[in-house]
Amino acid sequence: MLSKDEALARLSSHPLPANPWVYATDEAIIIKAEYTDTIERLLRWVPKTRWSARQRCWIVPLGGLELVRSVLPELSRLAEAMQDTPCAPEADPDGSPGQITDEQARKLFRDCARKLYGSDWQRETARALGRDEGTLACWLIGEGVVEAAPEQLLWEMLALMRQRVQDIGASADALAVRIGPRQ
Repeated sequence: MLSKDEALARLSSHPLPANPWVYATDEAIIIKAEYTDTIERLLRWVPKTRWSARQRCWIVPLGGLELVRSVLPELSRLAEAMQDTPCAPEADPDGSPGQITDEQARKLFRDCARKLYGSDWQRETARALGRDEGTLACWLIGEGVVEAAPEQLLWEMLALMRQRVQDIGASADALAVRIGPRQ
């Protein structure tokens, strides 16, 4: 475990990546996520880590910085999965087809993946696309470069969604044949 001063020095030289769910203050590391056993197991090695029901977040002493850093993609994935998901990817009213920013690409990718796989969307999407989950997670939180251009990832997501539609349609047709006409 690091001392508070050591953790602050490390944060000064190597801050946590920008993330809406996990960030550091001068006193602690805050994880904006509901209570789950999974997060508790990830953080159990950091003494005095606690979940605040009043603030609806996990509070990790600064001494646990390196542990949080080591599980950051998983913490981000879990925290994001707990957020309300929109019914469909939000359209950008000013966006023209083919012209999206990296941030918009990440949001589109996340929204579509949530629709396909629910709460475990990040892991399942990485598997379905044959991508490295950690690298994909880093791209999704805006840190680092992913194995392919954002446009390529979106085309792969589109193909994955279209395949899922075909699979569901075929299953529905098979069910309809099996149960016969409605009486």
